[in-house]
Amino acid sequence: MKINEVLKKLNIEPVSRASFEILIASLKTMLAYAEDIESLKEWDAPVLANFSNLSSEEIRFIKSEIQKTTLSIKDCQVKVQRILPQDKRKKFAAYYTTQQGTNFMASVVREFLCSMERDIVIADPFLGSGSTLATAIQAVGSRRIKKVWGVEPLPLPALVAYAALLQSMNGKKDAITVTVGDAFEKVPEMFSPFTQSELPRADIILTNPPFTRWKYLSQTYREKLLSMIEGLGYGKYITRREVSLQTLSMFLCDHILNTRGLLVTVLPASTFYTIYGRGYKCLLKERYRVIGMVESVSRASFSDDSGFKEMIIVAVKGSNKSPTAIVELNNNIDGVASEIMNNRAHTVIDLYDLPRFMDINWLVLFEESNMREFIVDVFKHGLKKGTLGYWNEMLGKGSIIRGVEMYGPEFFFIPNKYWSIVGATNNLVRIGSNGRELSIPGDYLVRILRKPSLYSHKIEADINTFMLAIPPVEIGELSGDLQAYIEWGVNSSTAKPAINAYGKFWYSHVHKQINTKKPFGHVFIPDKVDLLFKNRGVFANYTRERVAASKNFYIVKTGNDTSAKLLVGWFTSTFFISVLALLSRRISETWTRFLENDYLELPVINLNGENREITSEVVVRVENVLARHLPPLWEQLGKKYRYELDVAIARFIGIENAEDTVEKLYRLLSNRQHQT
Repeated sequence: MKINEVLKKLNIEPVSRASFEILIASLKTMLAYAEDIESLKEWDAPVLANFSNLSSEEIRFIKSEIQKTTLSIKDCQVKVQRILPQDKRKKFAAYYTTQQGTNFMASVVREFLCSMERDIVIADPFLGSGSTLATAIQAVGSRRIKKVWGVEPLPLPALVAYAALLQSMNGKKDAITVTVGDAFEKVPEMFSPFTQSELPRADIILTNPPFTRWKYLSQTYREKLLSMIEGLGYGKYITRREVSLQTLSMFLCDHILNTRGLLVTVLPASTFYTIYGRGYKCLLKERYRVIGMVESVSRASFSDDSGFKEMIIVAVKGSNKSPTAIVELNNNIDGVASEIMNNRAHTVIDLYDLPRFMDINWLVLFEESNMREFIVDVFKHGLKKGTLGYWNEMLGKGSIIRGVEMYGPEFFFIPNKYWSIVGATNNLVRIGSNGRELSIPGDYLVRILRKPSLYSHKIEADINTFMLAIPPVEIGELSGDLQAYIEWGVNSSTAKPAINAYGKFWYSHVHKQINTKKPFGHVFIPDKVDLLFKNRGVFANYTRERVAASKNFYIVKTGNDTSAKLLVGWFTSTFFISVLALLSRRISETWTRFLENDYLELPVINLNGENREITSEVVVRVENVLARHLPPLWEQLGKKYRYELDVAIARFIGIENAEDTVEKLYRLLSNRQHQT
C-alpha cells in the first residue's frame, strides 16, 4: 500500500491513514513557499532529510493527495498528538500546550519585545508540534525574528512544527531549523565547546517540557541524563539522584538562554512542592527575575488531555530581582500579560524574601492572602524572639525518622486479620486462630503503633499491637510455637512479600530495622493526613512508654517527658495545623503528605525556653487533652480545651495579645473552610 510505504520511508509512526493525512496537510502548507515537492529535497532543512528516499511514483502520489486535503496546519498541530498510541504518547509526554497557554505566551512575548528594538532568536528545545513558537511569531510578526529553532523526537510532529513555523515566518525558511531527535542529546552537541554550532543561543524560550515519570526511564538513560546535566554545570542543583525530567529540562533551557532572555514555560505544579523541584527553585531564585506565576481558572492544566495541575512561569534571566506576580488566568489573556510584564499585578510576592518554611511549597502563594500573611507574621515573630526555630536547627536532622517498613503486615503485626490476642504475661503473648493457640515469647515482640486511623481521636495512644522482630537465626533454634507461626505464615502466603524480598532470613528484616533505625519514641506524627480532618481529631500521638511505629508514622525523638509534651502541644496547636493546611503537598483532593525533609524546614517551638511558667502552662494544657476523646478538628475550634492550649502556645511564642491572635486565627480558618 502506497501510504504505508511513504510513511515508512519518512520514518513516520504510527503507520496509519491519520498520519498520512497530517503529512499531506503539512506538505501543502510548505508548498505555499516552494516550487514543488521535488524542490523540498534541496532545502537545507534537517527535518526534510528523509524526503530523498521517496521514489518518483511516490512523489506523484503525494501530489495527487495534496489536491484533496482540506486539513489546516493548525488542526494538525492538535491532531498529531492524539493519533499516537497511548503508550507512546505517555513515553514522549506528547501533551502539547493548550490554546489558552500558547496565546498567553504570545501576549507575554509581545509585551517583552515592546522594550527591545533588535531582532531576536526564539527557541523551544521541546518543540512538539510547534504551537508555542508559531503562535508567538504570528503575534509579533516574522520581521522581529532573526532565527527560530526547536528539537522534537518524533518525525511527524517535527514536520508539522516545521510547516507551522514556515507559515508563521512567511516562508523565511533559512531562519528556521527543526531537528528531529532527543533534546538532551542534540542540544549539548549543538552547543558543545568543541563544536561550531550553527544555532545561536536563544533570547526567548517558550516551552512545555516532558514530564515522563523518572521511574519509566531506563537506568542507562537516567544515568546518561544526570551525567550530561552535571557536565553542563548544574550538579549543585540536583538534590537527589531520583529527579524529575521537567527539572532537567529546565536546566537545559537555562544552558541555551542568553542573559536578559525571556523564559515562559509550562511546568507541573509538583515542580514547586516536591523535593525533586527544590534545586530548580533554587536556580530560579539565583539566576532569574521571576516575573509571574500563572494558573488557569478554567482548567487544571495548560496541556491538552493532561489531568495534572500545571502552572506557567514567566522569568527573565538576570540578577535584577523584583516581586513576582501571582495570577489566575481566565479569558483576560492580554490584560494579564500586560499586568505582569509592566508590574501592575494586584497580587505580588517577593520570592527572594520568603521565610524558609514557605519555600517548601510555592503553590501556597496562590492561597488566600490573609491566611498566608497571618501565618508568616506569627512565625517571623517567633523566629525573631527565639521561641520558634527551624526543626533542623532546633532538634537536629536525626530527630525525625520514618517508622518500620515491613513486608507482610498480616504476618508481622499481632493481632492481625487471622490471629487475635487471647492472653498476655510479661514473658509471653498467647494468640488464637480458629481454636488453635500459640504462645509467642515476649523477647520477639515489640509494642508498636500500627496505623493512624486507630489513634485518630485521642492524643495518648492505647498500644494494643505488637510487631514480630525475630533475629537472623535458623528456624530450628526458635521455640516450637514460633516455628509453627512461621510455618503458618509460609503456608497462608501472608509472609510471601517478605520471602520474595529477603530470601532465607525473611522473618528477620523487621529485627534488622529495629537495630539500625532504632524506631522508638514518645511522639508520633502521621505520614499523611486528611486536611479536612473529617474523621480525625488529632494530628500527633503521644505514649508514656517508649514504643515503635510502622512506616505510616514519623517518630520524633525527644529528650524527656516535658520535651515530648511540649512538642505534642505544638503539633496539636491550631498554629501548626494551619501550616499543614497551607504548605503541605497534596496527594489527592483532600489528603496531603509531608516528607522528612519538609518537616526539617518547618519551625518548631524552642524546647529550651527560659520561661518556666509558660512552659508549665503548655504542659498542663497538653495533659488536659491527652486522654480526651476529640471530635473532628474543625468542631474543636472555640472549645475551651483547644482555646486554652492555643492561647498557651501563643504566649510561649511571645505574642502579646494571645487571645485576640487565637480568635483571629479561628476566624481565618473558618472562612477558609467554608470556601473549600
